[in-house]
Amino acid sequence: MAVSISDVARLANVSISTVSRVVNGSNLVNAQTRARVESAIRQLGYRPNPFARGLMLRKSEIVGLVLPDLHGEFYSEIIRGANVQARQLGYSLVVSSSRGGEESHSLLHAIKQRSLLDGVAVMVSELTDQVHELLTDLRLPLVLLDSDIEGASHDSVVIDQRQGAAAVVRHLVMRCGAQRVVFVGGLKTNVDTIARFEAYRGVLEEGGLRFSADDVYYLDYGYESAYALARREVRGWAGRGSALFAANDEMAAGILAAAAAEGVRVPGELAVVGFDDTRVARMTRPPLTTVRVPMAEMGARAIELLCERVSDPKRPAARVSLQPRLIVRESCGAKAG
Repeated sequence: MAVSISDVARLANVSISTVSRVVNGSNLVNAQTRARVESAIRQLGYRPNPFARGLMLRKSEIVGLVLPDLHGEFYSEIIRGANVQARQLGYSLVVSSSRGGEESHSLLHAIKQRSLLDGVAVMVSELTDQVHELLTDLRLPLVLLDSDIEGASHDSVVIDQRQGAAAVVRHLVMRCGAQRVVFVGGLKTNVDTIARFEAYRGVLEEGGLRFSADDVYYLDYGYESAYALARREVRGWAGRGSALFAANDEMAAGILAAAAAEGVRVPGELAVVGFDDTRVARMTRPPLTTVRVPMAEMGARAIELLCERVSDPKRPAARVSLQPRLIVRESCGAKAG
């Protein structure tokens, strides 16, 4: 049977409130009484109930992380970085996910109404009006990952999506000699897809290349959908000076597999690049040129900002911008360097 705070109080011959003050570091207990309580705690092996302690301190020492999905290396690396940072700072981490605007709205509404969290870090893939309103009204300490909400009081950790996408498309045009670049993105309303598409189109204009809406495709960031699309279209994409920018590595891997199945040589007939630099980028054949995103660092910095906000609610809002980095491998047809 678990040892209770009442057991400690009886052994030390003090009140339950005195034990609680000792456990919570109060300076209202004299040294002799404190020593007696601490001795009883050691003898009984008492472990304070963190939830009861949290109710007294109005602090649970639990923070939340809400992501659009939990599947795949991109999200697992964010979680890994966040979890390590939370533990180093003395917090426990609770992780959840939501797909789409309605699910995001429902989850955030539940957090707003019944939260035991000290704060929450949130990444949303689509900023619907409902999600925007909930985030703006959320009274918990809040950190946004990879986006900002106008009118909301929050800290944020963002990836410079446009810089990363521009770097890889500029590499295709300037280093690989691409004259035509196909774009394969995630959902059209996805915030990352929007940023990467805008950078793609901007580099085409900058390089004097023709933009065609027929060269733009929107999928779901998945391997299977990209593979199916490429099996239908890859022969039409292939040709002298042709390249393809997939907005994540998983779709790029599906396109590479489909190109091999259709007998299209990469990079000989079609240069292919991705985004994120997950492990799949090093496992494809040929290895994938991509953009490295500091995923674990993003999770860690978000939790760091969140815990700072919990400790100091009145400090000025902070915005951390992390820079992605172009990683050149064989799939683009140009050597690194």
